[in-house]
Amino acid sequence: MKAVYAGSFDPITLGHVSVIQRALRMFESIHIVVANNRSKKHLFNLEQRTKLVEKSISAEYLERIIIVPYEGVVADYINAHNIDVVIRGIRNATDLDYELQLEQYIRNTTIAETVYLSPYTQHIQTNSSLVRMFFQSNKYELAINYMVKEAYETAICYEVRGI
Repeated sequence: MKAVYAGSFDPITLGHVSVIQRALRMFESIHIVVANNRSKKHLFNLEQRTKLVEKSISAEYLERIIIVPYEGVVADYINAHNIDVVIRGIRNATDLDYELQLEQYIRNTTIAETVYLSPYTQHIQTNSSLVRMFFQSNKYELAINYMVKEAYETAICYEVRGI
């Protein structure tokens, strides 16, 4: 079975990484689609977000993961690659409400089934919005608690040094 985990990952957090780790226990390989949601104002551009995802994946998992920057509609990617399962992360009831709406769209536009996974307990309150706020308010040192160290260091280079 082919699985996809799509998101803007702006930036990728330890919560995202824990969902990926849990998914790898169920699926042989996972396409991680770094989507460019045009309705969002991203802190990091698509290339930077893709690099942050690459930096967040442990080397032991890289052979089982395909990381793809993607500009189009994720449903089109799912159909083009004959993806069987869409992995979605949920942390709380608010996430679930949004994800159920998204599932309706996926169900009507693809043949994929949706599987919901929550992050490991220690990352249940982690979200990209919080990490973005740390970066935007120059509280970079607080973001390290929510990101893989290598991704954090790369994000600092992008944000502070303008790379």
